[in-house]
Amino acid sequence: MQGLRWAGRVASLVALGVACTLFLLLANARSLRPSTTGTPCCSGHYAIDDGKLLGCPYPSGDVWQRSVASAPLDPRSSAWLAAVMAGGGGGGFEASIPTNELINVANDSTPLVPVKPKVAWHKPYSPIPWEARFYIEPLSDHHSLVLQAKSCQYYEGYETTYSSDGFLSMYSNLHVDLTRAFVRPAKGASTATAIPIGLIAIRPEELAAGNIRHALGWDAVAGALSQTDCVSPAAITDCTDGVPYKGPQGDVPMPYGAHARLKASFDISGFSREAKIVAQAMKTYGLFVYDTGCCSNEVVLVDDRYGAPAWTDDDARDLRRISPQDFEIVPPPSAP
Repeated sequence: MQGLRWAGRVASLVALGVACTLFLLLANARSLRPSTTGTPCCSGHYAIDDGKLLGCPYPSGDVWQRSVASAPLDPRSSAWLAAVMAGGGGGGFEASIPTNELINVANDSTPLVPVKPKVAWHKPYSPIPWEARFYIEPLSDHHSLVLQAKSCQYYEGYETTYSSDGFLSMYSNLHVDLTRAFVRPAKGASTATAIPIGLIAIRPEELAAGNIRHALGWDAVAGALSQTDCVSPAAITDCTDGVPYKGPQGDVPMPYGAHARLKASFDISGFSREAKIVAQAMKTYGLFVYDTGCCSNEVVLVDDRYGAPAWTDDDARDLRRISPQDFEIVPPPSAP
């Protein structure tokens, strides 16, 4: 199943020239500024970051907001990271412009719209809050991210389309009740692992506040990970892109969902302000391997509509100094 999903993704990525190993910052550049309806957060400006997701809590448990700064190393850390490098997953992380992800904020007046499945083997969660002008990521994955800010319900779709006659369709999606404890998903959804983009993204109000208080995401290079294995918070089954490991036989490929941490010894003192904020979050909360793509790249961008600091080429240049060899792997969370 994930193999079919990967084949379509590769074709789209080649056609669009899209970079694919991602640290995500929810935002969008001027050239892709969406026009969304629903209730905007905080009267047109993002609130000072309070460790919440646009006013909503992260699911409780030891997953999203657990500091791993002093966590012990996973005994397989060195072997896993060596396999990532041997499988073609090395090199510095790029930071691409423009960004292409944005959370649509729904309110009580936002209608609930049925979601039609695109394939027989995935039954999307339905209905979800949706308006005709909600933003869909325009690149290969066509993600759609929606937060019902009053009830703190989060919805994220993959291969989303919305037709002029009002039909909403998705290949797969997920629903997260942000008010409840984390439960490991049964299978992949909006990402290969079902780790939600919206929960691991770097958001503009966090850069404005100067602090990120949650784990980030690592979209690793295809072929640098295990073809089949996953650990929490990745889904239990159907949780990879199905791409065979490209390194030498005898290696121990890293599973999807692995929890990486930037080494404490990595010097970020010369980084720009925004790059330093992101790098410090990598040291404190780490980053989860949530999907794979074509190359080592980060998407770290700002939604300038909300007065957040602009992500610049200097910021991207600083983060380019970080590569997987600068990480270490900590044990997965003890999630149910």
